[in-house]
Amino acid sequence: MKKYKKIIFVCTENTCRSVMAEAIMNGVKNTLKGGGALEVISRGLVVLFPEPMNPKAVAILKSRGLEPLHEYSMALEPEDLDSETLVITMTEAECLSVAERFGTEADITTIRRFVGQKGDVEEPHGSLSEYGMFFEHLDLLVKMVAQAILKEE
Repeated sequence: MKKYKKIIFVCTENTCRSVMAEAIMNGVKNTLKGGGALEVISRGLVVLFPEPMNPKAVAILKSRGLEPLHEYSMALEPEDLDSETLVITMTEAECLSVAERFGTEADITTIRRFVGQKGDVEEPHGSLSEYGMFFEHLDLLVKMVAQAILKEE
């Protein structure tokens, strides 16, 4: 597997899914030897102005001992991307959008495709317990990504 210096989790607004994935991955990498060298961030594709994080997503993260790295959404910018970057989107449409808009050297994939699955990871809606169930699902996917990228050689 190619060695990456940076992973960017991307979703549409950068207020929930990508932020949760970023927090999970940072939590995992901080427990592994050598994981600190990998930069993990999140960005959004449609961020017209900085929006606060989804409060339900933040509550679920905090209940698991995790914190978002930033308080407001951040847009994906061309300077975020280079040949040592892996961009992981939540949906196929987001993946295509990154490729079309940025025509980048970075590797781009969906989270499910990266772990050998099909389908999209859609935005959660509803009660806090639904966000909790969403977290459990995303946590498993991100840990599968982490295992593939951060496994000790």
